[in-house]
Amino acid sequence: MKSSSTLIKKRPKSEKKSIADQELVSVVAPSIELFNKIHEACSVLENFGIPYETTIVAAHRSPNKVIRYAGSLEDRGIEVVIACGIGSAHLPGMIASLTNLPVIGIPLAHVSSPLGGTDSLLSMIQMPQGVPVATVGIDSAFNAALLACQILSLKHQFLREKLQSHKQKMAEKVDSDESYLRVS
Repeated sequence: MKSSSTLIKKRPKSEKKSIADQELVSVVAPSIELFNKIHEACSVLENFGIPYETTIVAAHRSPNKVIRYAGSLEDRGIEVVIACGIGSAHLPGMIASLTNLPVIGIPLAHVSSPLGGTDSLLSMIQMPQGVPVATVGIDSAFNAALLACQILSLKHQFLREKLQSHKQKMAEKVDSDESYLRVS
């Protein structure tokens, strides 16, 4: 899947893109260190055949870059944003305040925080009325990407089939585990 570490040039709205060459999800972190903690989201998106972009922007250290980034999301064809944060975790909320697109927040545990990511989680789930951030569990990049797939499946039928297959495989694994216990 196509990914990049810098913002993608704006595409004219009249230029139709197929799902194969149009990034639909933007995965964003405030540093490369934190991006490395959520790279699993990219793997999930790849497994589901969803093109994505990657970007580093920081709410406190580069607020103007965040404003430019969020302001160009729709023009670039992005449909869902996955953003992470530690501590006060302002990045997902700042992006959500600047766009009408769904933003999924991943709260992260970090050595700089004695609260084990709970501070990030509370910052994301307690967004003010009118600025929602769909928040997954602490360090749950997998679930963030799966939620992005579910959101995109409302528009892209092929994802419904892939999600159904994913759920079927999970059910089969449970049955397999149960069979293993009965044989043991």
